[in-house]
Amino acid sequence: MARHRDVWQDVETFFDRAGAMVIDSGQTEWPESSFIEQLTRRAPVSKSFHRWLQTLKHEGWLSFSKDDGLIRVDVREGRLRIHPKGFGFVVSENHPGADAFVPERHLGGARHDDVVKIWTRPNGNGPGPEGIVLRIVRRSTDQVIGRLERRHQRWQVIAEDRRLPNVRVPVPDDAQPGDLVVASIERWPDDSGEPVEGKVVRRIGHPSEPGVDISALMASRRLPFEFPEAVLAEAERLESSVRPEDLPGRVDLRDQHIVTIDGSDAKDLDDAISVERVSGGYRVGVHIADVSYYVREGSPLDQEARERGTSVYLVDRVIPMLPVRLSNGIASLNPHVARLTLSAWIELDAKGQVIKTDFGRSVIATRHRLTYEGVNRVLAGEAEADDPLRTLLTAAREVRDLRYHLRTKRGAVDFDLPEPRVVLDDEGRATDIEVRSHGLAESIIEEFMLLANEAVAEKLRQAKLPGMFRVHEAPLEEKIEQFREMIGVLGYRLPKTVSAKSLQTVLQKAKGTPEERVISSALLRSMRQARYGEQNLGHFGLASTEYTHFTSPIRRYPDLFVHRVLTEHLAGTLNEERLASLRSQVGVVADLASRREREAMEAERESVLIKEVEYMADKVGEPYLGVVSGVTGFGVFVELPNLIEGLIRVEDLPHDSWSFDRVHYRLSGLRSGQSYRIGDTVSVVVARVDIALRRIDLVLKESLGRVHPKSLREPRVKRHRVASAPMGASASKRRRSGSGKRRRRRAGTRQHQP
Repeated sequence: MARHRDVWQDVETFFDRAGAMVIDSGQTEWPESSFIEQLTRRAPVSKSFHRWLQTLKHEGWLSFSKDDGLIRVDVREGRLRIHPKGFGFVVSENHPGADAFVPERHLGGARHDDVVKIWTRPNGNGPGPEGIVLRIVRRSTDQVIGRLERRHQRWQVIAEDRRLPNVRVPVPDDAQPGDLVVASIERWPDDSGEPVEGKVVRRIGHPSEPGVDISALMASRRLPFEFPEAVLAEAERLESSVRPEDLPGRVDLRDQHIVTIDGSDAKDLDDAISVERVSGGYRVGVHIADVSYYVREGSPLDQEARERGTSVYLVDRVIPMLPVRLSNGIASLNPHVARLTLSAWIELDAKGQVIKTDFGRSVIATRHRLTYEGVNRVLAGEAEADDPLRTLLTAAREVRDLRYHLRTKRGAVDFDLPEPRVVLDDEGRATDIEVRSHGLAESIIEEFMLLANEAVAEKLRQAKLPGMFRVHEAPLEEKIEQFREMIGVLGYRLPKTVSAKSLQTVLQKAKGTPEERVISSALLRSMRQARYGEQNLGHFGLASTEYTHFTSPIRRYPDLFVHRVLTEHLAGTLNEERLASLRSQVGVVADLASRREREAMEAERESVLIKEVEYMADKVGEPYLGVVSGVTGFGVFVELPNLIEGLIRVEDLPHDSWSFDRVHYRLSGLRSGQSYRIGDTVSVVVARVDIALRRIDLVLKESLGRVHPKSLREPRVKRHRVASAPMGASASKRRRSGSGKRRRRRAGTRQHQP
């Protein structure tokens, strides 16, 4: 940091000294005289010191109460998220919805995702405060993924993520210039101007090689590339077929009409269904692969599955929780072969209400390996099916209709959002983006799985078993108020007291309108993320008082844990010692599984984004008709028909003085009167695609002639002031936004960008 002759003329020096005093003492308030005495103990009081003190009070860094004569400071700890333009935000669990903005010059050498302590002050231009980094508590990473280059006779790894540092490395052994590599960091410099030093530990491949982009993502996310030898060896020792000695104590269902319904590309088939009409209603069977029979607690297989937590479904590959020999082999409910299962039988009355439930270990042999597409064609009368299959599917649709009606009646929030599906060629390159809708077959399986999960959750609660529940808490009040404001602009209203049912009503009213997807997406982002927990706190989104995960033990560890608890209870082997052991595990497993689930979701979304940007890279100049999905002070987000989102930057809008109305989520031209708000339909042209930043810039079709031709090829690097994040923008886009305007400090030494 720079040092002036008068140290109190340097804001960084002040925070160095005062911040160290705050952190070391653990205090955040002092009598004013004591604060000054401690602060000036190692440095003389200059003529400007008291002027500095008054300035810092005025700007909010110090708060002074005349009532008690105390000076107070606000110090918080959180995770730093750095925008590619250089500034950052500190996200703290103790301050939800109030992320602290940190200007680039106040980062103090901290890097993206580091855990830091910051000193904050109120920020009048945004929902959160402004901060300055006092101390780096914990570095986020010890490795960087990047391109190996030789510059000025030195080797460097140029980070793919521009928020991370480049790493100076010695001459690598098995990599060439241009290769993507993994570099481990061995020394962080004290001065942020000095290079980070490390070494190349693994070559990923050349960027032109198929699949290298997703392999680089896996490395950056630390997703496992392969299973340990001990795990593979244990999987190899498993039998490839069901043996006679596996059958005692199981109900034999091999003569029953049981089917699987999955996507056409699915290989780990862990759930099957049966259904029959009985007197006064239906008897539903949900049969789940008995993975816990093969994965013994504490074994290498179990320890690895527990650490992974979940399978990860990237755009071009699956990273399974369990080895393929198990997940696609003996545990997969492949057709016409015996497989061990844990079955839930649920009896329903004519209205779909649950009358009775029963559970037990079983053995099945599925009759058909059905796909969603095939079932949808049969139910639509577009494909033939034999009589037993048609009878089963017709009954399944009836059960689905009854259960769906009951679920929506009680207020479950149903997000029926189409999803993008990336089509890849043999080289792993994106050739098309398809819109994948949710059909009747998908809904049948969803309702059957929900039914089974609720039945098991009720069993865990009634028997007072150490269950692992799926918890979804009500959304935070400030998130709902933001959502209320956004939909109010579009003419929708929420009651004063918001319930899941009132939110579902809004979605139903928006169905079929141009703004339907925008409203659904905004509501989804307003919700809290579901998690696993040892306490049954209910599921807000499903309007369910008890819910767990039971139906996917091949790909989710919590389901495997629930299977163990339930099967041991059914076998009568749960003594007090064993119950105590299971209860001691629940909290740890739930926290780890929740964390792994979030990591998997982020990786899956990023893998799709990589391919979306790759697909759009050669679409520069092509026109689209899109819908405004978010509005900010720095531009307008537009969702294209293929569900890809791009940004019209404010400098690419027609020449005008543009004003952002935060209340009405509208960007208006003060001279032209032209305005853009969420839900508007606009004609746009792809202007720029930045693969490194994973950003797609658009321009309005009518203003295309005003954009310099060069800008259609190269992104501009000019820094632009930003405003508060939009409700309609995606989470990744919101993290790229900030708020405020430049103001000159009264002390006259520096400028701040809040």
